[in-house]
Amino acid sequence: MLGASMSYFFLMPQALQRVFGFTPLMASSISFLPLTVIQFIVSLYIPRLTARFSNISVLISGVVDTLGFVLENVIGINSGYWWGVAFPIIFLGMGQGLIIGPATVAGVAGTSDEIAGAASGVVNTFQQIGGAVGLAFISAMVNGLNGADVIIDQAQFWMVVLAIIMTVAAINILRGKHE
Repeated sequence: MLGASMSYFFLMPQALQRVFGFTPLMASSISFLPLTVIQFIVSLYIPRLTARFSNISVLISGVVDTLGFVLENVIGINSGYWWGVAFPIIFLGMGQGLIIGPATVAGVAGTSDEIAGAASGVVNTFQQIGGAVGLAFISAMVNGLNGADVIIDQAQFWMVVLAIIMTVAAINILRGKHE
């Protein structure tokens, strides 16, 4: 999932600058406030949600992140910032809030106290590697395209593909662990 997210955070600020004329500050920070606020709020509820529904159930509910990518792709950046970007990133924020903590917990589950810190580091390292590989893949898919709106629309299509593949893979892995 981080492959799609990292690609989004790399490509969307560039598209916001080129399509809407946003300043770099506006494109890379202020325009992402809806995502940040929602992710923060959702992450505050993670301990209660995991206690009530289980870590795996909360992690799987992070599929709402994929819905954000689908909405971004369907609506498109040319629909304007509020409808084409701000609305879908609410779902990205919810999904990321639901995924990040439980993914780390799932990654270190079953480790001893002596290696839990190292296991957490490995989980975070692989998240970053996945993000870099996803960004490389999506960048390769849009290489040679012209026009910021065309590039971001095509990139968002590949983000959806990547998010769906990762969601299916994660659910199958978690299902296997649960059984």
